[in-house]
Amino acid sequence: MCPELIPATWFPSNSLLMMLCPFNYNKTSRYLLMRSIVILMITVSSLNGFTQVTPALSTRFPLPSEYMALPADQAKMEFLAKIIDDSVNENQLTRVYDWSRQGWMLAEKNKVDSMKGIFQFYIGKAFTYHFNKYDSAIYYYKRVISYFPDKLRKYNVISVREIMERYSDLGNRDSCFAYLDQLVSLIDTMPDTSPRKIGLSQNIATVYQYFGLFKTAIRYFQVAIKGNQQNGNHRGLGLALANLGMLYDEMEDHEKAISTSKKALLYLADVKMPFAQTATNVAEFYTDGQQIDSALVYLEKSMEVEKQMNNNETRIANANILSLIYLSRKKYDSAAYLLRNNLQLLSGSDNHWALVKALFNQSRLDTTLLRYADARKHLTRALDISRKDGTKVLEAIALQGLAALSNKMGNLPDAFKYQSEYDEVRDSLLSQKNKSELADLEISYNTLQKEQKIQLLQKENDLKNLQLKNSRQQIYFGLSALAMAVLISGIVFYQRTQRNKIKTQRLKAELENKVLRLQMNPHFIFNSLNSIENFIMQNEKRLASDYLNKFARLIRMILDSSRNEVVPVAKDMEALQLYIDLEQLRYNNRFSYKTTIDPALAGGDYRVPSLLIQPYVENAIVHGLSHSEEEDLSLTVMATLENEKIKYIVQDNGIGRAQAAAYNQQNKPYHKSVGLKITEDRINLFNNHPEGNGFVHFTDLTDQENRPAGTRVEIILNAQ
Repeated sequence: MCPELIPATWFPSNSLLMMLCPFNYNKTSRYLLMRSIVILMITVSSLNGFTQVTPALSTRFPLPSEYMALPADQAKMEFLAKIIDDSVNENQLTRVYDWSRQGWMLAEKNKVDSMKGIFQFYIGKAFTYHFNKYDSAIYYYKRVISYFPDKLRKYNVISVREIMERYSDLGNRDSCFAYLDQLVSLIDTMPDTSPRKIGLSQNIATVYQYFGLFKTAIRYFQVAIKGNQQNGNHRGLGLALANLGMLYDEMEDHEKAISTSKKALLYLADVKMPFAQTATNVAEFYTDGQQIDSALVYLEKSMEVEKQMNNNETRIANANILSLIYLSRKKYDSAAYLLRNNLQLLSGSDNHWALVKALFNQSRLDTTLLRYADARKHLTRALDISRKDGTKVLEAIALQGLAALSNKMGNLPDAFKYQSEYDEVRDSLLSQKNKSELADLEISYNTLQKEQKIQLLQKENDLKNLQLKNSRQQIYFGLSALAMAVLISGIVFYQRTQRNKIKTQRLKAELENKVLRLQMNPHFIFNSLNSIENFIMQNEKRLASDYLNKFARLIRMILDSSRNEVVPVAKDMEALQLYIDLEQLRYNNRFSYKTTIDPALAGGDYRVPSLLIQPYVENAIVHGLSHSEEEDLSLTVMATLENEKIKYIVQDNGIGRAQAAAYNQQNKPYHKSVGLKITEDRINLFNNHPEGNGFVHFTDLTDQENRPAGTRVEIILNAQ
């Protein structure tokens, strides 16, 4: 949900909010729905999830009389495990810690490791959902794993999931992702309809969403949606769609956010809490787009269900939305009444997100009524709460509002101070957003690589089946020859064998080409990642942003091209020029370059393997130009059409191959480059000469005094 909080004169647009907020955006409202999801997942998966409750101090709770009457410790432990599990499922967490400690002591006394693990698991639950002490919870969950080392065991899986989510709550991304990767590896082996895979996919998606990796989060929400559809689990499907709708709103794809959330409501009609919260989301989405009539329709749906539940959090959220609607219609008294009640309800609450939203809305009303002092008071309080909670996006909104309000009041020193603080927070959030987008790209690329490997394995399997089928056909025709005329059987056998042989060779050639492409792409990608890392470490924010944008465009072009065997020459040259732009930035514009493409190639339908000559360009830059101390360094790339042949020329005026080899021998004696060999193999395969036929030619250039003056590479391709 996107907050409509501040007067229009200074309230940031949705695009600015999304620019500012890579992950903390709308965390609380997202978790409101997730709590309902966790409760309902008890019935739709084999994993247990539990609701967070209001913290309270642990007290000593007497054990039931049935427990005291049991004669054996084993029976007592089993009884305790049962009533603790029931208490957790019923959200009666106040007694869980005491009873789990009692069970743990019995397990220690009797040296029953499995029961030790179970009771420590419930102690972890108490620290998580009762005491809100996540570090202590993680400690106990890790001990549970040591008692259940089998990764497929229930308590191992749930503990890994809990550790992942607790590290997420603590903002410890590296530790969180370490356990997330374990769950990803686990669900990869499960069928799509597995309830465990469906539940874990939603947990994984929520973590990726929290850290701003939206594209990856969508992928795992879709896994859950697909599994619930196949299982006919309408309740689980509705919950997954509701979460996906909120994610689309965070990505500012408001049309998808509304359509997905409305679709979720169709499946949540019999689940009151998620239905009410999702209807509230739809109302807020419509309010953000100033579609007030539609917003009121869904707000009424939510309020009708909320009255049956008497849920305070949903009531507060609905009141905030309704106050915005009253403000837009200039019903200021009605808006003031709702906001006054909300602030009273939230004054002693730990729901700081809703409190800050109400303060922002109150400030908007005060500003509209020219009560600037009151508006400043409410914004200052919102800023204090946001800073105390470490909620950067709300802090940025409050600072921007105070800057605009101070300017309106004529207090220019305060306006300058708040604007400077806002710029600092905004830059920090932008840096986090850039890192999240880069991580999302890396994960997307790695996922694509995994999918390609699976496809290659499938191709290999098809090839083996085809060869086996061919072998069986040979036996069949051999036996048939006994009953048929020799001439007829020989002709039939020959024709079919030849046909299968051609098909096998074609499939094998395609397989080899894909393997070479799969080897080549990581070579290029990881070199580029090293380049962008070096540049970002220089802390040049504007240049780093420009570099990152160009790199993202290049990655998208590579991922798009990787799905095709060949790409248009013009498109391939565009990607190559983008790569040279990045390298030129990396080397501080030490060299100039010029790319030329024959108009016949640019305007024609000629196609070549993607980024085929990029390794030669990379060689010219990294080994030829980068080590030269000369000025006026230059690089030229040409693509021409000659006698139905595509001819590439890559020429530089660097140090030459001999000096480059000597430099590498001295500085990288154990490094063995395979990039050019892989590329030459690709060229040979494309030209239908796997053994090679002189399609690549190197020329060492010299000056008038016969000194090395660069390298010229000519590549010949069959025009297709």
